[in-house]
Amino acid sequence: MAKISVIIPVFNVEEYLEQCLESVINQTLKDIEIILIDDGSTDSSINICEKYRKNDNRIKFIAQKNQGSGAARNRGLDTANGEFVIFLDSDDFYPESDILETLYNKAKEHNVKICGGSFSELDNDTILTKFPEDNSGYVFAQDGLIEYADYQFDYGYHRFIYNLEFLKNNNIKFPDYRRFQDPPFFVKVMFAAQRFYAISKITYCLRIKHKMVNWKRPQQIGLINGIKDNLDFAKEHNLKVLYYLTLMRLNQHSTAFFHTDLSVIYELYKLLKSIDIDFIKDKFPDFQFNRCFCVLNLIIWRIFSLKNIGCYKVLTVLGMSFYFKRNRRKCNG
Repeated sequence: MAKISVIIPVFNVEEYLEQCLESVINQTLKDIEIILIDDGSTDSSINICEKYRKNDNRIKFIAQKNQGSGAARNRGLDTANGEFVIFLDSDDFYPESDILETLYNKAKEHNVKICGGSFSELDNDTILTKFPEDNSGYVFAQDGLIEYADYQFDYGYHRFIYNLEFLKNNNIKFPDYRRFQDPPFFVKVMFAAQRFYAISKITYCLRIKHKMVNWKRPQQIGLINGIKDNLDFAKEHNLKVLYYLTLMRLNQHSTAFFHTDLSVIYELYKLLKSIDIDFIKDKFPDFQFNRCFCVLNLIIWRIFSLKNIGCYKVLTVLGMSFYFKRNRRKCNG
């Protein structure tokens, strides 16, 4: 049995995949298995996976039709034989070579099912380690045991290792959503474990700016379902901070619904209607959430909108989008 199974879903990441894999195979903890699940790539990602598999017998390579990253991670969980598992996106990387060794040793030393560190983002050539208040849970100021009831955070599951037997015994996997499948996974496993060991060391680097989400119906429905899962879970277990944070996630992702069909708007309307602001009023007395205003905005954006997307100015009228090339200076800016 390996000490840690590193599960890496792969999809059209030829530009970044080698850096990702190098950051794993060069870890000081050598007793690991690396599970690559290609989720229907159409670029050279498969060839890169095969090249690394031939050169490192710790690597297992699985190819499947495109089903989404959640399904790929679940396939990895079914394949894994490690004492712990960790998840790494194939365009991200470990910032130092001792990440896995540190996490494993701390988990064993403190006899916990989950152990994780702080988070970072790569913005072009700049490493970001400071985050706004709603994402303050990305960073741990010091090492120590933390009760999830005191933490109630929902993002950054990548930076933790999870005891595989514990996951299986509690039947915890990623929901079959095309977006926002990781926060429900993270919340459920954290709540089941009740506590985890945190280290201040940065254990993950997420590459940003290049990640462009194609918000089609499956992604939009996945977002709605994932938000609803966490709202329901938070209310059931009296996690008021998590409930508040989940509403913030819905607000942050509002642009996902600017181009959609009426059936998605109806599902979003049902979600908005189910929100219980009174549940968190004692903890967040000044928080306001106007459901009618949100729905009205959706309808207006469905009828007419004008916004910049990359090098284009996009005009939407009655659900039809028209793309106009912006000038080079604005495009580059």
